[in-house]
Amino acid sequence: MREGMRAMIANQPDMTVAAEAVNGQQAIELYRQQQPDVTLMDLSLPILSGVEATRKIRVDFPLARIIVVTTFEDDALLFSAIDAGVEGYLLKDMLRKELLPAIRAVHGGQRYIPAVIAARLSTRPFKL
Repeated sequence: MREGMRAMIANQPDMTVAAEAVNGQQAIELYRQQQPDVTLMDLSLPILSGVEATRKIRVDFPLARIIVVTTFEDDALLFSAIDAGVEGYLLKDMLRKELLPAIRAVHGGQRYIPAVIAARLSTRPFKL
């Protein structure tokens, strides 16, 4: 999956891959070193989950732009990722059509939540 995303990004004249992590702890370390414009974060990472890695990155870098890329359609994970501060959320089966527009939108300061994900978010109870 990572190779496919890397290839898609490498074919874009306005994008480069700065680094690739194999676990959540390494994602944090590489973020600190590279400080990329946009980070693609898998939720299912060894050592430290993508949600925890996102939270830790955003402590020191509150403006970090992070897009979750996952196979999970679990609402609890979706809500946890949003609460951690991600600006985008993509299911892996959406990548072919949605990855590049998501990266560009998040880089431009927008959130990128596909309609199917937004519909699930709309069912979340409000916290008062």
